[in-house]
Amino acid sequence: MRSNIRQITIATALATSAIVAIAPHQADAASNIDQLMTNVQNSSTVLKWAISIEGSADGVTQPWSQFNDAKVAIANAEKEIKKLSFSEQLKYDLRLTEAKTQLKRAQGYLDAITASTKINDKTIALSTAVSANNLDLVEKTYHEMTAEFRKQTILLDRVYGQSTRDRIRNVVKGPAEKLINELKNDVTVHMLTKGAAEDIRLSRQAEAARKIYEAQAILDANALKWESRLQSSLTSVTNALPIEITSITRIDNTTLNLKLNRAISSVQISEFTVDNSLLITNATLSRDGLTVTLTTSAQTPSVKYSVKYKGSTASFIAPGTIIPIQMGNSTIQHRDTSEVLALTGTFSGYGYSTIKVDIPTGLKVLSINGIENNITGSKSVNVLPDKNGTINITFTASNANTPALDKVITFNRLENNRVADTQTSPTLNFYAPAKTGTISNKAVRYIDNTNNYFVTSDGFKYILKGYSDTYKNEDVAVSLDTFKSALNIEDIVNGNYQTNSSSSFNISVNHYSVPLLLDSQFGYKNAYGYRMLGNQREFSGTGQPNYEVFFFKNTGALLGKVRIGSNGTWKYKTSIEQNAINDFYIVQQPAGKLTPAYNSGTSFRVIEGPFNIQSVGDGKTPDEDITNEELEFTIAPISRANAIVFRDNAIISNSAYITLKDEDGTTVQYTNNKNSNLFSKTTNGFKVKFGPNEDDKLSGEVIAVGKTPGLSGPLEVIAVEGINNAYNNINIIPKLLITKY
Repeated sequence: MRSNIRQITIATALATSAIVAIAPHQADAASNIDQLMTNVQNSSTVLKWAISIEGSADGVTQPWSQFNDAKVAIANAEKEIKKLSFSEQLKYDLRLTEAKTQLKRAQGYLDAITASTKINDKTIALSTAVSANNLDLVEKTYHEMTAEFRKQTILLDRVYGQSTRDRIRNVVKGPAEKLINELKNDVTVHMLTKGAAEDIRLSRQAEAARKIYEAQAILDANALKWESRLQSSLTSVTNALPIEITSITRIDNTTLNLKLNRAISSVQISEFTVDNSLLITNATLSRDGLTVTLTTSAQTPSVKYSVKYKGSTASFIAPGTIIPIQMGNSTIQHRDTSEVLALTGTFSGYGYSTIKVDIPTGLKVLSINGIENNITGSKSVNVLPDKNGTINITFTASNANTPALDKVITFNRLENNRVADTQTSPTLNFYAPAKTGTISNKAVRYIDNTNNYFVTSDGFKYILKGYSDTYKNEDVAVSLDTFKSALNIEDIVNGNYQTNSSSSFNISVNHYSVPLLLDSQFGYKNAYGYRMLGNQREFSGTGQPNYEVFFFKNTGALLGKVRIGSNGTWKYKTSIEQNAINDFYIVQQPAGKLTPAYNSGTSFRVIEGPFNIQSVGDGKTPDEDITNEELEFTIAPISRANAIVFRDNAIISNSAYITLKDEDGTTVQYTNNKNSNLFSKTTNGFKVKFGPNEDDKLSGEVIAVGKTPGLSGPLEVIAVEGINNAYNNINIIPKLLITKY
């Protein structure tokens, strides 16, 4: 065993001798790198404590010599490490990691102190400007200082070690932030005031007002260093700003709020004007001087009003629904003076004829074919209809407080200054709201039990406010329901009416004669009637309370009867003959009597059936080019005994369109009034004039491209939109083809 050990020892010695003999410079390198690594460790340790508050760092002094010593030591070591073997390089590089980390941290420490110096210099400059009491200089140095502060504080936050970082930050950041906070409001107000003055010079009043408002809000909410001087400057700029209305808000039917761009001290009614006959009865100013509340006369719905004040104007549109009514409808209209109605007259084929519109006294036209007007009757106005021969007017009562009764508007088509054709509106009644006061022997003109009101012969509307009011019938106290059942047209009513408190009503004289009325939607004139789809319809209306209503069909067949309720309303549901014209007769009489004669009552008509395209005509040039072709589409009629008795009139919208598809899938949409495409009405339907082909492009919009571009062969009509009758859009029969064009 000893022999073996001795042999191993001798072998090891020989091997060592061999190594020394072979590479003596490697031993020298190893000895040198160890010394260099010792230098690195020593210098990085010194640097570590030089940048730490726990060591010798004070947050102000920059340890450049310690930094440079460590940097040189690391560089010398790295130079020698490159001479070693790869495995040795890895070992020594790893030992350099900590030293390099300290060098990186030191760089952050040095940069932070440099940044703090720059922040401090800008802070001193700003303090100097403050001491000089120069606001313009303060604003300039404030922006320079805050810009430097934003940029340099990033470097302050990169220092390693919380305590060291806080030491550096506390030296400059705290004082800088304190100065910024002390001056930011003064600087902001100063800037806004100068900006507002420049905006006024350039006539940018809205921008100036915004800046003035913002500056004043800061002054009001904070204590500023130069508050007195800034307020004086802002007041001077404010007084130079022209007063304007910045917004207008409608509070209700008689109240408006105007917002001003700056505060004022007083206001007078005479300083305000409004168009369209709206009167201002009061004007009050808010405590802050920025809001004016105007009290006006009743505003007409859908009318645009413009308010003027000291050279500025603001507009608003009184909200409200525009109610469409039909030309030729025999149903009497019962409306409030505040409501706006729309009336349309169409003279087919007379798009360029003059139409004389006769407006009666008490009514006011608001628009004609969408163009604002202000025409008060009694007047006749000549109007040119659109290309479809249509005139649309909106109108209301001339005065919201004055009733307008039994009025009719007439449309007269002129030829050679003579009336060739006439259309009239239904009879129009506009009722005004009754005012507080005594009701003295007033006759009842109209009753609406559903909506709890009645109208007296002078056209004033009295609202039954429910069970808070008191009711009598010939001096006998009754309930609301009993009063409503007993109240009839031509009854005489007395009482005391209060608009905002309890009223009293007494039917002093009963007149038992309530006409049987059908809901206005079922009214008709001549060959027209109520249009519908389906086999059932419920009719409704009003009549004499507790009477019976008898229903007859066509030539007098009795369908049934229904009792009128105590509130004067009735409903009756019956079957409708489909795809046909259904004529009905209704008769009311006291309950319990024999069936009356059908022709002693009121008649009305219901037309049931779809609104369909029946066929399409041929073009004039069978060259399979739809360009410039004009094709007529026939509407399917509704017949009785194999004879056509009714055919819908097409109502064509300005944006109506037709979509065609050929056999290879090309699909094109042609829109009315676009690219010279034109839709128009005919006696039996409508026609489409397809526009010209310009620059080898179709006048329609290509929706899909088939195997070959363009349309060819039979064309299938796959959609028609924007063509209606009185109740829905037109339908297309399956596989409706255009074959000759």
